[in-house]
Order: sequence, then structure tokens, then C-alpha cells
Amino acid sequence: MASWIAPVPAQRLFGKTVLITGAGGTIGLETAARMLQEGANLSLVDISAEALDRAVAKLSEVLGQGADDDAQSRRILSIRADCTEEAEVQDYTDRTIQKFGRLDCAFLNAGVSYGSTSIFDTQVEDYERLMRVNVRSGNLPRPKTLSPRDARRQPDPGGGSIVLTSSVAGLRGTPGLIAYSAAKFALRGLALTAAAELGPLGIRVNTVHPSGVGDSAMFREAWRDDAGKMEEMRRATPLGRLAGAGDVAGAVMFLASDDAGFITGGLIKIDGGSVTYW
Repeated sequence: MASWIAPVPAQRLFGKTVLITGAGGTIGLETAARMLQEGANLSLVDISAEALDRAVAKLSEVLGQGADDDAQSRRILSIRADCTEEAEVQDYTDRTIQKFGRLDCAFLNAGVSYGSTSIFDTQVEDYERLMRVNVRSGNLPRPKTLSPRDARRQPDPGGGSIVLTSSVAGLRGTPGLIAYSAAKFALRGLALTAAAELGPLGIRVNTVHPSGVGDSAMFREAWRDDAGKMEEMRRATPLGRLAGAGDVAGAVMFLASDDAGFITGGLIKIDGGSVTYW
């Protein structure tokens, strides 16, 4: 290796703190595991206490058999909270900084979907639920994550990364999922505006856009485990398979790291080539 090429660090998030909402779900857990391996301390937030308990148990395996309960408590904080309620959001943000002394990345991943429904049968309640959970939970600076006020309390003031989970449904029309698509498009506008406003503070804001994540419970529930539909999606994907949670985790890991230090307002399609224009 040439002397002027710096080696890529083995743990790109060593000593940093990452907050993940929707941490008990498939994508949240997979991303948490990847970030834990990369050296990050984790603040895990989910509305389901049971899902959080399962996530922490799985993550203890990542720490290794030699890790005791004290090691786990040093690296992982889990908080049951509703990320659409401002008071609860402020509470878990404060608790995260209180425990770890800093907050370097927020992966705003909480979201819900529903089964394929025509525009004629989609109810007002569907829109309200999708916009509340999928958009309000990522409404910056509502979480006050990495905000100027909180940045002053960090050892390394300012800077950081915010990643929001959108979807390919936030890049194209998606028949049968009009409320979901509207919510995922809204996250792009949110991210672009936040990137412009927070850029002078050194805070980067980006979105990831997965296609159907085949190993995600939410995806399977939305399509009612319709094997025919899943096969149709697979055939429509140039890379010949559905996305996996690990594919999303890798992209989020990159955006959280200093390797993406000059990327903001951007998007990463994680779709195997299924969306080639928008």
C-alpha cells in the first residue's frame, strides 16, 4: 500500500454514539448489530418493550461470549418510547447524551405500512397513521437530535449524521400504497430541507430507499406473505433477489461514518436496480 493511502479503520464508529428508532424491527436490529461491530455505543428506541428485549438479547451475541452484563450496559441503552410524541423524543435524546456524553448519529427508522389497498379504499385514518408514524417520527428538528443546543454538550461540538429510512416508494408511484408512498416522498423533502439548514453546523442528513426487504416482518405483513407477489418483485429486480436487512444496514453504516463526510441531502437506492429512473 502506498504510504499516502490511509488504511480504512476496522471500527469506523469507535467511540461514537448512535441512536436508532424502530430498533426492535428487522432493519433496526441488523443495523444496530453492524454498528456495534464497528465500535459504536447504541441507544435503541422502540415502541415495543418486547421487541427491544429481543434486540438486546441478540446484540449480546455480537458482543461475544466473554461480554458480561456490565459490558452490555456500557455499550447499549434501550428505551421504550413513542417517537411521535415530542416529550418522549426529548426524553430519550437527553437520556442518550446523559449516558454516553455525546450523540453522533441518529438513524430515524421507525415506520409502518399496510396491505395493498386501492386509492378508492384507502381511508383517512390510513393517511393519518402513516404520516404520523413515518413522517412525524423523522420530523427534524423535532427530535432535537444533534441540534446546536445538544451539540454544545458534546465533547466534539457540532457535526454528525442523520439517516432517515424512506423507500423506493418515495421515488416512484406505487399503486396500492398511496398513503405509504406519500409518507416516504415526504421524508425526501424533509431531508433535503434539513440538510440545507443543518449543513452549516456540520450535520449531514440523508435518506436510504430500500425496495421490499424480504426478511422484514413489516414487508411480509404488508403483502400478506403473498408468494406470487414476492416472486414477481424478485423477477422485476435486475440483481435477481429481494433486498435483505443487511443490505440496508451496510448503506446506513456508510452514511453514519466519516467515509460519507461530504455527502448530505443525498439518497441511496437499495433496490437491486429495480428503480432505474424517477
